[in-house]
Amino acid sequence: MPHLPHPSLSSLREHIKHLGKHHHTEEEEGSFQLPSPIPSPTTEHPEIAFTEKDKTDIAGLIAEYGSSSNTSWLEFSRYKIWRADKDIEGSSFRPVQGYLRSDPYVFAWGNPLVSDPAALDETCYQFWKWCKNRKLKLIWCCADGEMEKVLGKNSRFGWSTVSCIVEDMLDPKAVVELAKSSGSGAEVKDFKKNIRRAERAGITVREIKWEAWTDAQKKEVEEGVASWKKHKKSANSMQIASTSFQPWVDAEHRRYWVSEHQGKIVGLVVLSRIHHDQYQIKNHAAFPNAPHGTSEYLIYQAMDALNSESDEPGTNGAVFWEQNSSGHGHDGSADAPSESSSAVVSPSASQSGHTSSNHAERPDKTFGAEDATSDQLRRVSVTFGITASEELTPVDNLKGWRVSFLTKTYNTIISHTGITKRGDYRSKFHTVHLPMYVCFPRKQGFGVEGATKLIKCLRQ
Repeated sequence: MPHLPHPSLSSLREHIKHLGKHHHTEEEEGSFQLPSPIPSPTTEHPEIAFTEKDKTDIAGLIAEYGSSSNTSWLEFSRYKIWRADKDIEGSSFRPVQGYLRSDPYVFAWGNPLVSDPAALDETCYQFWKWCKNRKLKLIWCCADGEMEKVLGKNSRFGWSTVSCIVEDMLDPKAVVELAKSSGSGAEVKDFKKNIRRAERAGITVREIKWEAWTDAQKKEVEEGVASWKKHKKSANSMQIASTSFQPWVDAEHRRYWVSEHQGKIVGLVVLSRIHHDQYQIKNHAAFPNAPHGTSEYLIYQAMDALNSESDEPGTNGAVFWEQNSSGHGHDGSADAPSESSSAVVSPSASQSGHTSSNHAERPDKTFGAEDATSDQLRRVSVTFGITASEELTPVDNLKGWRVSFLTKTYNTIISHTGITKRGDYRSKFHTVHLPMYVCFPRKQGFGVEGATKLIKCLRQ
């Protein structure tokens, strides 16, 4: 990604002048500067004091109904939780929404937790009304295609929406086959080379059930994670992330694989259960001084284990790449997974590493489980979670100088933080990019102040 300059006040004014007269706010024509790591003071107050039982209940709902973005909420010291104060039709429990707050902004993170998508519209309205009553500005981050339909064009909200993030999905079976393939692409070669390196170094990988962890093993992991964080911070002073590496959070719904070398733990991958029987690679790291290839080998072995489980007779595996009712999808072709209701696809990834689903058109067909083969229905769905796109794409109710402003601001952020590098690593596993969305009220906008507040919330 080329280094792009900060969007300056003068350049934005010239662009606005060129496009003609538009109504704009002082905030939107300002210059975005990356904030310092020192949090800015806010006027926020704790809304609800959650008990340990409340936290356990929310963790259970995420495992049953949630997405990868929802797992971030479990860092309760960082995320706040809103829960509907009344029953909402369509959901068997009162909906829940996690968010980051830096007054006057609230950044909703991921879809609300509901038992049925039919409850999304009213849930969004109730949360938005809660924010309005407190004079807070709501930005909805990491919304999937279904949420984009609820909030965007032709909805009762009519918000502006952009796509600048993606969900990185991978197929365990494809990862296993990739390691055994004869593909000649650069990423395939690199992936296979790292696996061979780890095998030659004598790396072993095994799953440790939560109840089997010893205090000594936990201490070894904690020291390894602390060392990994220190090394990562020294390598890149700008750390932007929606969640931090806390291996023992919600252990009840997580699975752990460790890599060992000469009797010592040198790497860890943590899988978090989401949406019934799907998984998110919540955390993964090769600790400093681990042999080359440890990280790839660890993920490969975990995917191999999941793939074996999926193929066992009678296994009730999850549907692969299930996305509910995308607002913007393709027509279900193998090269561009549909995001329509219960879509089941098995794309043939290119040698370059990953494929991307098209988010410029609305789907004209809905795919259900009946469209899938019995093999596809047994396959487990895994996600790395979200990562930044290479570019910002306007989707609904956004055009002209506002697009130019947001694009320049976004380019400033990615050029100074390197947040797209995660996608480069993940593409080794032939990930498929599913577009996610940021949604905000048209009149409110999402200007310099909002972008600065969000980066401050995410800066580690």
